[in-house]
Amino acid sequence: TIIIGISMDLKIEKNIPIPKSALTLLKSMEVGDSVVCDTSQYRTLRTSANNSESVKVAARQLEDGLYRVWRVK
Repeated sequence: TIIIGISMDLKIEKNIPIPKSALTLLKSMEVGDSVVCDTSQYRTLRTSANNSESVKVAARQLEDGLYRVWRVK
């Protein structure tokens, strides 16, 4: 007997799209485009850009604590 440790109360959901990666979002942006995001999203975007040779970003923190992130390359 194999016990997986998964509750059988799980609900199967169909046709839920897989979220795009941060790098996919950045690559879909044109140079000069920007997005406003929270700290967690900013860190994800920055890390993705830092790990990419084809995408670079610049960011500034806004007065409300959010970030504006621009694609610069």
